[in-house]
Amino acid sequence: MINKTTPARAEKVPVAIDGRIMHRKGNLEVILLTLQPGDTVPLHKNPFDVLFAGISGNARMISGSDPQTIYPGETIFVSKEEDRGWENNGKESCRILVIKILSH
Repeated sequence: MINKTTPARAEKVPVAIDGRIMHRKGNLEVILLTLQPGDTVPLHKNPFDVLFAGISGNARMISGSDPQTIYPGETIFVSKEEDRGWENNGKESCRILVIKILSH
């Protein structure tokens, strides 16, 4: 099976910022997150592990234990017990692939 998804046709995540569900199957969900300058994702915890992959621009991941800035070509893994959020304090948009590793 081959399945191509474009951001324009992908289902929107029900949040205030632009998140698009690019793929969902089994215990995997992939979201394309676009943070415009000034956008923030409040600190939160999820019941699953997440791998973030920087595509363009940069943004700061805020966390309770280890804040990080993500750049294109980099990844940040966050386990389910960690708080996480995002802020784009830059002058350009930032695109991040959010790879959710869901448990069944």
